Amino acid sequence: MKYPGQPKKPPSWYRDRGQSHIEKAFSSELGDLADAIEREHWFGDANNHSRYRVDFLLKDVRLIVELDGHEYHSTKEQLEKDALRQRYLSRAGYTVVRFTGREVNRAPADCVAEVGEIYRERMQRAPAKHRVMYIDYPFFVRESTRALKLYRELYPTKDLSRASLEVFVPYAVEWLHEKSFITAFVFLPPEYAHKIEHLDGYVKEYDKGEVRINLMEDELYSLELGSHMQSFSHLFDEFFLVADDPVYVHPLRSVLPEEFAEERLGAYTLKYLANGKLLRLGNHETSFAGSDLAHVRWQDVCYAIGSSMGLSLYEL
Repeated sequence: MKYPGQPKKPPSWYRDRGQSHIEKAFSSELGDLADAIEREHWFGDANNHSRYRVDFLLKDVRLIVELDGHEYHSTKEQLEKDALRQRYLSRAGYTVVRFTGREVNRAPADCVAEVGEIYRERMQRAPAKHRVMYIDYPFFVRESTRALKLYRELYPTKDLSRASLEVFVPYAVEWLHEKSFITAFVFLPPEYAHKIEHLDGYVKEYDKGEVRINLMEDELYSLELGSHMQSFSHLFDEFFLVADDPVYVHPLRSVLPEEFAEERLGAYTLKYLANGKLLRLGNHETSFAGSDLAHVRWQDVCYAIGSSMGLSLYEL
């Protein structure tokens, strides 16, 4: 298992036997929490389809509630399976809150109240939207080299140099007209790792928020980027991609809405794919031409690179 799966509805082969006694007791006390909580989801990856069934799920705050009946959670073997299961669900991005059957039987309302308190605390701390930026690092290096050559030719009297990745990222965010807190995953082959290994886990603060940088090293880095994007799409609301390669068409398209959104501009109606933005090559160069990604809002990566070198807007 490279990446864990994400929550899905019960598989077709599953036959619902109804709620257990403690699940019924817990459900009967949900009250206002009923709209936020979902019952019975399944997690699984490509190798272990529908591997784990969870009792209750609160997607908004990435919280799982498990009710542990004594008959299924008491032996050493069952406790070991529970530990494996909890680690799997943690890797999928969820926190697991467990209640024993005894707790639920004794005071189901108290158990629900505790879940409600956790939910409200997390909602207060959570950003309005969870945004993620995926960066193809060789693409960034290649386009930075090309942009540096271009701008040195245009402005021979300026002392220009290539900007580092941590300097570039806030400009990339601004050129996409975004702000707030963004998680950035930088995918790169092993031979590049020594150049930026110090940035793994680095938090870059800037005027409008912060970006947390995570390095993802792999020989097949472009395929891994797409796989990661799809595997963790349930954790994010908006997806930004700094890249330009047809290998990214399918993964990015799969995490964006199926239907096109519409925007009126004067007498024209423009169709676009919401929840995604691109920093890519221009229309005459992009490899996304002819695909649905041509309908994703975008900026030319050259502008963000130029800004990170210190050029003003009118110089780009």
